[in-house]
Amino acid sequence: MSKTITIRLDDDFAEDVKRQAEATGTTVTGLIADTVRRELDPDRQRFLDAAAEFNSPENWAYVQERFGKRDAR
Repeated sequence: MSKTITIRLDDDFAEDVKRQAEATGTTVTGLIADTVRRELDPDRQRFLDAAAEFNSPENWAYVQERFGKRDAR
């Protein structure tokens, strides 16, 4: 079962959301639902905290040494 929820977006933001949905091959509804699901994921903050802790110069140097530098694309 699903429920309809109405939200209001200003015109420019609504166009940005529509473009992003098209670029990712989904619908506006799908994009918004996925975004809200990610935001409400109970492990989200744990993941962000772990990523922030990992993101140090020493760890980044190790990743580059071990796996190579990122290609400029």
